[in-house]
Amino acid sequence: MMKKYLLLSLFCFSVISLNSQSWKKLPANGEAQERHENAFVQAGKRFILIGGRGNKPIDIYHTENQTWKQGAQPPLEMHHFQAVSLDGLVYVLGAFTGGWPDEDPIPNIYIYDPLEDLWIKGPEIPEDRRRGAAGVAVKDKKIYLVNGITNGHTSGWVNWFDEYDLYKNKWKKLPDSPNARDHFQTVITENILFVAGGRKSGSVQGNGFAGTINATDIYDFDSEKWRTIAEIPTPRAGTAIGLVDNNPVILGGESDSQEAAHNEAEIFDLGKGEWKSLPAMNKGRHGTQAINLNKQIIIGAGSGNRGGGPELQSFEIYSRDNKLNFSTEAILAGDLKASESNLDIPKGKTKNLRISHRGGNQAIVITEITISDNFTILNKESLPFILAPRSEFELKIQGNEGPGKLKIKRAGKKDTINISLNAKN
Repeated sequence: MMKKYLLLSLFCFSVISLNSQSWKKLPANGEAQERHENAFVQAGKRFILIGGRGNKPIDIYHTENQTWKQGAQPPLEMHHFQAVSLDGLVYVLGAFTGGWPDEDPIPNIYIYDPLEDLWIKGPEIPEDRRRGAAGVAVKDKKIYLVNGITNGHTSGWVNWFDEYDLYKNKWKKLPDSPNARDHFQTVITENILFVAGGRKSGSVQGNGFAGTINATDIYDFDSEKWRTIAEIPTPRAGTAIGLVDNNPVILGGESDSQEAAHNEAEIFDLGKGEWKSLPAMNKGRHGTQAINLNKQIIIGAGSGNRGGGPELQSFEIYSRDNKLNFSTEAILAGDLKASESNLDIPKGKTKNLRISHRGGNQAIVITEITISDNFTILNKESLPFILAPRSEFELKIQGNEGPGKLKIKRAGKKDTINISLNAKN
């Protein structure tokens, strides 16, 4: 009898454990718009649903009251991208615009400010590194862009790997990955950039869902080398990516093997070097992004079948302990300050003016630096210029003749700095 009771207890425990690790509906007041080929990213206490086919206003999930609200419309249609957030701003790069199958890579980075509900046209992407449907991730305040496709859904698969230092506005080419692919997403964990899933869109004539890539590639930031490892169990493209216990999880996708979008969630154990299955999502979906927060994966929107529809507006969440935890640091705006409001400069000489970010944890985007014609900025920054939280920069100003003005403006309505200048004999 005791043995039967023990076996029954073990069986019940296993069922409870399995249920605790299933996907649950994301609690919400209201709904987001239906969309697919969109991004979904966390910035502070907000989950932000961006872009997709057709130019729709963004949807914002406020974690404090679990309510959806609508935000600003992007300045152009943007789709097939993985958005990232850094220091309170959201960045869009490696994206497409336009209609199927000849979509164009968007030539600029676009920046969204969640506090101002404001879109900003950012720096240009080097012309020879532009592509869409690429993987994007952040490490040590730098953005990494990997793979993608240059010619919509037809050709131009690339294995490019780039580092973008947004605070210096500098691009750096890194070693090419072993396998070109598009329609996938990437993540950085334990100093490893992880790439799995995706396809070479248009590589199989007459079948846009074929050409999936089996190989899994990882880049080690310590050795600065790529390595190809175990093949993904369910090849598919249009996938999202999450993290469980610092191990990458490939979510959903589309393939030529089935009409319905995939609901598989497959985790790669980095320690053991092998793939395993997690509980399947409640709804198969592709063409969207997942958020990782406090050992949870949140995913939603996307397409329910391969191709363009039906567009979805459902959201679900997975956690090991079956607990909802949205605790995170809020975004706080900083102030833009100048070291002096009046600057006297000996005629023909130079003086330095220090511009600093005071308070807050959100980066500031400076969109305008103008000076009177009778003065010269010898080290003028390329605009827009992104100033990291609690950092500063100097302007070296040459005085030529008479009085003048210097104006520095940030994106949005705050902190326009006006400096009086005077060149003295």
